[in-house]
Amino acid sequence: MEPSKFRYFHHSLIALFLVCLLPIESTSAAPPDDCLAYAYTESENHAFLIQANSSNFGNTIKIKTDCEQLQLSIDGFVVASSTNESYFEYQVEQGRFNVSLYSPNGFSEEYNGVSFYPDRLGWEFEWLELSGANIQYVNVEEADLKENWASFLSVVIAWFLSTYVLWQLVQTYVQRNFIEEVTS
Repeated sequence: MEPSKFRYFHHSLIALFLVCLLPIESTSAAPPDDCLAYAYTESENHAFLIQANSSNFGNTIKIKTDCEQLQLSIDGFVVASSTNESYFEYQVEQGRFNVSLYSPNGFSEEYNGVSFYPDRLGWEFEWLELSGANIQYVNVEEADLKENWASFLSVVIAWFLSTYVLWQLVQTYVQRNFIEEVTS
């Protein structure tokens, strides 16, 4: 071997030896939470994962978990809990709620503004959401019927008021401008 190649080989071996002496840094993922849970609803053969501001079809919240203890809260009230169960259900009314899952092991999830529709996919467009103090769902046919009655009654009231005002104006004009003479 030539001296320059030997020197290159010698420097390479020293560099490899020094690299082997360096401490090995290992990257490890953070330990997973002690438990995991998720909630969903089903309608026909479709499943809807519950998440913030979502629309879910189905009247039953289904929760799968590997937590020893888990609580389901709706609008701040604990409505269901499980101890050493991997699956449990809760019947929910239609409406808009804040849903949360909590475990003493450190697992906590909150879902705000979750809408629950009846157990049929086509019903989303058959219901109207009325906002106010209590959010409620009204059948579209019922809402249309109420709108029709409101329109009809508005027309009747407007006709009555305009006719009454016009009659009063005509009566006042006649009384002021036409004098009747009564002769006996």
